[in-house]
Amino acid sequence: MPSSTTRRVSRVVLAVFSTMVLLMTVVGAGVSVVMNQLQGNITAVDVSEDLGAITEVPIDAVNEETGTYEPLNIVLMGSDTRAGKGNGGFGSTAEFGTAQRSDTVIVLHIAGDRKSAIGVSIPRDTIINLPTCKKDGKKVGGYSGRFNQAIEIGGPGCTVKAINEMSGLDIHNFMLVDFGGFKRIVDAIGGVDICLAADVNDPLSGLKLDKGKHLVMGDEALAFVRVRHGIGDGSDTSRIRRQQAFISSLMRKVLSSGTLLNPASLLGVLDAATKSLTADTQLADINNLKDLAVSLKDLKPANVTFVTLPWTPNGDGATVSVNTKKAANIWDALKNDTSWPPKGKTVDGDDIQPLLKTKPENIRVNVLNGTSTPGKAKQVAKELRKAGYSVQEVGNADNANYTATTVEYDPNWDVSAKTLIYATSATITDKVKKQGPTMNLIVGTDWAGVLPVKISAITQDYTANVNTGDEVLCAS
Repeated sequence: MPSSTTRRVSRVVLAVFSTMVLLMTVVGAGVSVVMNQLQGNITAVDVSEDLGAITEVPIDAVNEETGTYEPLNIVLMGSDTRAGKGNGGFGSTAEFGTAQRSDTVIVLHIAGDRKSAIGVSIPRDTIINLPTCKKDGKKVGGYSGRFNQAIEIGGPGCTVKAINEMSGLDIHNFMLVDFGGFKRIVDAIGGVDICLAADVNDPLSGLKLDKGKHLVMGDEALAFVRVRHGIGDGSDTSRIRRQQAFISSLMRKVLSSGTLLNPASLLGVLDAATKSLTADTQLADINNLKDLAVSLKDLKPANVTFVTLPWTPNGDGATVSVNTKKAANIWDALKNDTSWPPKGKTVDGDDIQPLLKTKPENIRVNVLNGTSTPGKAKQVAKELRKAGYSVQEVGNADNANYTATTVEYDPNWDVSAKTLIYATSATITDKVKKQGPTMNLIVGTDWAGVLPVKISAITQDYTANVNTGDEVLCAS
């Protein structure tokens, strides 16, 4: 990919991240006091000409049948425009013109219970039938082209219309941002943790880091989301995976305790985020954003799922097409406000599993007796082996006073840990750095047996393209 295109992509990637920062900082800090100061920062755009008359449902509207909020879909997109303050760092309007594209787009579905969310990334090079939209009073579109052209020909409303036509959804809300304040935002939150599976030295993006974990600030954060050469297979779809990992890490940072407790720093972050924000008339209202933020107070990273819209290559080495059969299942989950991937049930049909990706036979575990009952560890080890787990050592814990079953695991194996934690109903989990792939199960007096787990065919089918916000992913 030419370097100019790489630079353009980096800007729209960061735009989506800036929008996520805005929502998460508001959620994490309860900043109703400062919100009114930010009202004038947001640019409102009326997109009803493309989407039709908008029946605005209040952000805090409650569904009478379910007793929960109405579910909400928001299109998060970025503008690669060089116009405007702080947007010329990667090329001038003389070089790139004043047109804009949205090379990174995420459809964010916020569940009615406001405790979970799904982010669907749409590959920028997806060939679609561009919708017929209006620009300057004239009809545009109506022909085949790349998905990221929609905003160029008809503005953000045209992108939303394209998504509605491909998904069958009825989305009216969007957020679009530029990048003037991105590096300042990352610096304000103290940087973002990333992980690399191999050394990277890419002159085009400027990223030069050894493999392993790093805390990246403004410039390096920007380079990380830009990097495409010398990492992975060089495709845009593999870069989406890295971008989702970055968003997950950013979200964990913002929602973690101790983040943004300094009012002056917080105001700086929100000021930068809102100054770069354009939204539909409903979300441009700072009070509506505040209501949305308040409703998300119980949202946890583990309950935010990121998925890439299923695609098939077109054979030209440059573009893809939507895999409509697989995509239909995801769009249906958004329409019906259900989880994605579908959560599996246990054998008795009562307990609902979280998203589990690692099979028991791929999990190594030491079993330690934390109770005063002799032979308890041997009994539990037998249960685990029968369920397929690879039991290593069996013995006693440091004391016999464990009332709660505990799983100790290396955070690098957090995906595998999810299976063991669920299957053992562990109520306490401890992350132990450098422990390695073998986990410790300390049996407490609350031990109730091993729950069966099911990694369904559909979950396996999508595992490569699905991650949750609590997972630490090493970019490759």
